Amino acid sequence: MVKRASPGAEEKKTLTANLTEQDAAKLTDIRRELTKLDLYIERLSVPKYVPSYQKRRDVTKAIPNFWPVALMHHDIILMHAQHSSDQTALTYLEDVWVTRDPKEHRAFTIEFSFKENPFFTDKVLTKDFKYVPPENQAAQADLQKPDENGITDAMLEFNWETHIEPSNIKINWKDPANALTKLYPRVKDEVDDELPAESGSFFNFFEEKSDPFNIGEAIADEVFPAAIDYFMGEVEGSEIDSEEDDEEDDEDEEEIDLEKPRPKKRRAERQFVLYFFFFSSLLLVAMKSLIPSVVAVLTPVALVVGQNAGDHYRLRRAEHQARQDVNIATSASSTVSPVTLSAPTVSAASSAASVATTSATVDTALYTFSLAATNPTAVPLSIITANQASSPTLALSSTPAAGATPTFISGAPSLPDVSTIQPTNYPTMDRVPPLDSTEVQQWKQEVANSGISIPDFQPTNPGGCANNTAIATDSTRCWWSCTGCVTDQDITQCPDKNSWGLTYDDGPGFYTPNLLQYLDEKQLKSTFFVVGSRAIQFPSILQAEYLGQHQIAVHTWSHQPLTTLSNDEIIAELGWTKKVIKDVVGITPNMMRPPFGDIDNRVRAISLAMGLTPVIWTRTSATSTFDTDDFNIHNGVTPVQKVLQNWQTILASASTLDHGFIVLEHDLFQESVEVATGYILPDALAHSPAFKIQPVVSCLGMSIGDAYIETNSTTSSSSSASSSSTTGSSNTRSNGIRQSPLDSLVATTLIVGISGFALGAFAVLRF
Repeated sequence: MVKRASPGAEEKKTLTANLTEQDAAKLTDIRRELTKLDLYIERLSVPKYVPSYQKRRDVTKAIPNFWPVALMHHDIILMHAQHSSDQTALTYLEDVWVTRDPKEHRAFTIEFSFKENPFFTDKVLTKDFKYVPPENQAAQADLQKPDENGITDAMLEFNWETHIEPSNIKINWKDPANALTKLYPRVKDEVDDELPAESGSFFNFFEEKSDPFNIGEAIADEVFPAAIDYFMGEVEGSEIDSEEDDEEDDEDEEEIDLEKPRPKKRRAERQFVLYFFFFSSLLLVAMKSLIPSVVAVLTPVALVVGQNAGDHYRLRRAEHQARQDVNIATSASSTVSPVTLSAPTVSAASSAASVATTSATVDTALYTFSLAATNPTAVPLSIITANQASSPTLALSSTPAAGATPTFISGAPSLPDVSTIQPTNYPTMDRVPPLDSTEVQQWKQEVANSGISIPDFQPTNPGGCANNTAIATDSTRCWWSCTGCVTDQDITQCPDKNSWGLTYDDGPGFYTPNLLQYLDEKQLKSTFFVVGSRAIQFPSILQAEYLGQHQIAVHTWSHQPLTTLSNDEIIAELGWTKKVIKDVVGITPNMMRPPFGDIDNRVRAISLAMGLTPVIWTRTSATSTFDTDDFNIHNGVTPVQKVLQNWQTILASASTLDHGFIVLEHDLFQESVEVATGYILPDALAHSPAFKIQPVVSCLGMSIGDAYIETNSTTSSSSSASSSSTTGSSNTRSNGIRQSPLDSLVATTLIVGISGFALGAFAVLRF
């Protein structure tokens, strides 16, 4: 039924009021009185909050990463702390405090208190936002006359941009050459003098005097008062004014303008320009950096090697660059169609999503997948996008106590006290460790005494298979990245059909507790391949993983592609990771996973000489590996719908195997944790026939104690592992991939031809 409009309803009617000058003056006086009362109440309330803030301060000091998590849940702060080194440095933040000026409460001082860290020696970083009244205002005595509540007319003239003067400090960096503000400076915009073209490091907020992005206001007025809500992820909506709200404000101001408008607000136009130029600059950087890669791919030399393996390597190398603070530019926005998924009790239903994005690496595509079940509390797929704070982090269910004895491993030592671990006793995080330390010299000697011969191979060139044409298919190297070649010592699958060796790489991270909670709820155990730099950053989470009876394994110190490193650098990467894991949990892993799956016989030999058995993920053909690509949701490279399609492809392939499998997933970023707990794991738990989901060591038929050097009950962890994972009788195998240079060349030529056409068209359009 359609309702008919009343006659004349289509005519726009405007109500007007005839306002005399006398009435306007009266309304203005009343509004000034009300504004003064508002200011009085605000100023009066400031000291009332302090005792509660102090109570909160006492409690939050015992909560790991309270302030880093709270800050990262604010849109503006998250945007300006995108470098991984910024986020790592902020994990040492113990306390945030805001002190208001008693005479002008809208002026304040922000203090960031840090524990001992490898970045700077300062215990407290301070930034003042001092009230400085204009000279002409100070000369007008009538404006300075307070009323009965101590509020002056001058206070009504307050304007943040003209009455507040920010300060700056010089941070005492431990390594000035690698100061974050030097590596990532604030870049001036040649067109706009007010807004920088690039914000650079978050710590420019302290070292630069100006605060063009209003970070100070965001901290003092929004995060600090509601820190608990931000920590719990209960603050809804963006802190950035919307265009619609701003238009409404403009309309209101046009309707009534009695002498002087209310105090100036930040305008949405200014924020829009800020973010437009920020993401535009990142996109330009991505486009410029893409062209050399396109040229390299299209060189005739690339025809000799497996293009699919080269693409895989470059994608994984891009992941590493994200960790190393290279400004990875991704799409600023994407349009994602909602996906209707079946409830946990309903049979699988087909789902499809259309994803449109301006990312340089993801074209508009249609991704289809079918899930047997999802988590009822799953974050909607439309929200799981690059760098979006879509869910709260969870505190650990319990903090591991120093001295606790793991009863699930016979003979395991008691848990160390992580409060005694000093980051200064370890190498710089996310950098290849130095080679002149006594520890590295000792590990080198142990490798030399192991009796294992290390092949005399030179490190590979950065750039993967396409940049190493002479050795990419060399069978004596057995380079997994280029040929899928593995040896009897490699673990790439579980021996029993429908057995899934569950693994997560690159953590611990902020969202690992969310994953742990879900695993505990479903009584699942996993293998966590730990990056040494993250173990220093989140030791309590690593202890929680260990005490939760999950397997802990090595994933290097700084996540470098190991074939590109020297022998000594590989030893340092593995040795320091083994050491920090033992320092945190009291026991040493005997398995490792090479970052990006980048392993050859030289890396294998060094790993085995250090007591570490290589674990990769299942690979069934030249183009089919059991990699969900969940890591690249965070980078904006891969949409979540593509990850779920990859998962469905993995399931289809796994059903054809006569043995089990190992899948590559990650717990470093929230997006990968959300897709795991909301979609992949619930779907796997509903699979028929049922999967046996367990850590790698368990799927090999060994106990959890066999995953560690000190408690291994077998005579040789590597021999046990290899015997469980070998599918052929030869010393070198390839997961069913026939190593024919001619076959590889034919497939390669076809792939390169198609890729070359697409990339050539892109280059033409680009220029």
